[in-house]
Amino acid sequence: MSAELLATSWTTTGPNQTTDGVTRSTLDIRDRARAAAQAGFAGIGFTLEDLEAGLDVISWPDLKRLCDDLGFAYTEVELITDWWTSGDRRQRSDVHRNKLLDAATVLGARQIKIAGEVVKDAVSMPPQTMDLPAWAGELNHLAAQAQDAGTRVALEVLPMSNIADFTEAARLIEAADHACAGLTVDIWHLERGPSTLEDLAGVPGEKVFCVELNDAHREQVGTLLQDTMRNRQLCGEGDFDVRGFISTLQGIGFDGPWGVEIISDVHHSRPLAESLPDVVRTALKQF
Repeated sequence: MSAELLATSWTTTGPNQTTDGVTRSTLDIRDRARAAAQAGFAGIGFTLEDLEAGLDVISWPDLKRLCDDLGFAYTEVELITDWWTSGDRRQRSDVHRNKLLDAATVLGARQIKIAGEVVKDAVSMPPQTMDLPAWAGELNHLAAQAQDAGTRVALEVLPMSNIADFTEAARLIEAADHACAGLTVDIWHLERGPSTLEDLAGVPGEKVFCVELNDAHREQVGTLLQDTMRNRQLCGEGDFDVRGFISTLQGIGFDGPWGVEIISDVHHSRPLAESLPDVVRTALKQF
């Protein structure tokens, strides 16, 4: 069996550079897209930070044309946080939100990924606190804006955030009650969080908008954020049950495209022409 794969933004970044707290790829965004297409990906993702940096070499409409010319059937953009809050944080978030909505419209993005309250120095899961009615209302509003932009929002369930449990995340999506609000399901976050494949099997399949494949060793190294950003493995080269994860998602009706998100010091140090074919080969082997 084959599958359509999407290279998430982090899979193609190569070496990253952080300036004033903002992390961006050091590679030309056009070269990243070309390398992903050459490796066999059917889609590609971008962060807003990389899209804005890429404006030095290519406009968003021209990037859309490049993606079309390369044969990509799917694009996605990320990441919106603080969408539930107020004050200065919300003002900054809304600026970010509006830019991503614009980018999604121009690129024809399949989804915008969003996240909850992340605790960056968490070694284990932070308290799972969430005002369900308030968050559901804000998520409904965000999903309506995404619908107006021709896209949808996919909440990423993160073990270092206040939404780490897939069952609770599904409750939030249900309470938001909007067709354009769904979930991002990453195997790393499932394996490092409290949920199991059995829990995942209980999530409504139509609410899984985005899936991300990868692997890792059983033992966590450092904080959750450090571990997820430095130590991921190619599919099949770690201890995760990647095939069981895929089978569970297929069982609830998810049929792709399947995102692949490889984030590690080793992966990012390799040229894309070498690393991305390995990402595709090892991911497809799981099917």
